[in-house]
Amino acid sequence: MLSSNEANTKVGVVYRVVCDNPGCNHTFELHIGPENSRVLGQTIACPRCGRGGGSLKPQGKIRDKYFSAKLVFRGPATDFAPSDDELNFYPSS
Repeated sequence: MLSSNEANTKVGVVYRVVCDNPGCNHTFELHIGPENSRVLGQTIACPRCGRGGGSLKPQGKIRDKYFSAKLVFRGPATDFAPSDDELNFYPSS
């Protein structure tokens, strides 16, 4: 049986992550080791609300090998193009 210290060194680091999706705010732990370190550079989904495309943003260190992070999402894509009416709203004099 592994002690808690041996288990922590085997895991690597732990991120306590808070989902930044409005209305979710789910907190979960993400265990990062050498075999899954690529997760830090990829987008991930929240396990509760299921919203994909989130990026981890570090928030600080809690204790040795234990960090906090936010799972942040980009805002909705907006293709704003003014209509002809909006372009001609202020006629040139």
